[in-house]
Amino acid sequence: MAPELILHHYDFSCFSEKVRLVLGMKGLRWRSVSISPTLPKPDYMPLTGGYRRAPALQIGADVYCDSVRIIEELEERFPEPSVYPGPNHREQRAFAAALQGWTDSTLLRCTINYISCLHPDAPRFTAEFLADRAALFGKSMVGLKGRDTAMEYLAQLRPQLEWIREVLSDGRHYLAGEAMSLADCAVYHALWIMDQLAYERVSSIPPSIRSWMDRIAVRGHGSPSPMSALEALGVAAATDPRPASPSQVLEGDPPVGAEVRITPTDTGRANPSTGTLSYIDATRAGLLHRNDRVGVVAVHFPRFRYEVRAVAGERALSDS
Repeated sequence: MAPELILHHYDFSCFSEKVRLVLGMKGLRWRSVSISPTLPKPDYMPLTGGYRRAPALQIGADVYCDSVRIIEELEERFPEPSVYPGPNHREQRAFAAALQGWTDSTLLRCTINYISCLHPDAPRFTAEFLADRAALFGKSMVGLKGRDTAMEYLAQLRPQLEWIREVLSDGRHYLAGEAMSLADCAVYHALWIMDQLAYERVSSIPPSIRSWMDRIAVRGHGSPSPMSALEALGVAAATDPRPASPSQVLEGDPPVGAEVRITPTDTGRANPSTGTLSYIDATRAGLLHRNDRVGVVAVHFPRFRYEVRAVAGERALSDS
């Protein structure tokens, strides 16, 4: 029997929503483990080797971090229906990678900052949440408020919304044509988060884009069923990781077998994943991490926006 797909996520996580949409596109069954949006995450970080961000996809004792890496893995294991519909899969894959470079950073920062300033007293923005995000982003969130500041972000958001509106202006149902693709998920999640944070349908989203978002939403999230965090830890403890992928060690990369830290280069730098480098190439890297609760897990990352650095003088398989 194939191991279950276990998604560790929380309800208003935009990157989790991107993954949930892909699970829905592919019509997959999966187990849902709800995690805290803030630290501490004592039943989550043993699986990720110390990485704190959501989501992570657990398959047995293999844990895939970052929505980009998760979606790549889902596409490899479940190629039909593809998130790259049509004949030009390679071109679509490259386009989607470039698109996420924009939506996961520039567009998303703009939408979140806009709503945070416009609705500073929204229920999500508790003192605990703001303090956690200040640590995650490495800067205070206190100054992000006020309508004047919100209008500054809206001025930067409007041209980006216009780009999306122009793509949809010929009446197509989805960004790439008549079939939903990863491009839709990549753009949708960065706009969806505004509604989630504001607790309302944000009026600054143009009607044509809102209609497209509604089409995406009705596609759903596949077939989730709940699983407890302790059950997920038990699955990892009872399973061995898959054999490591082949490596292509390039100039500047640490050697396979070295003790490493894999660290996000944007947010969450204080919480790297640590362990023994098991494979590395131009686009992906993975490590083996050991702790008392799960034994050894294989933790997988993309290379883009992650730093893989050898750490001298520490044990290769660290206990935590």
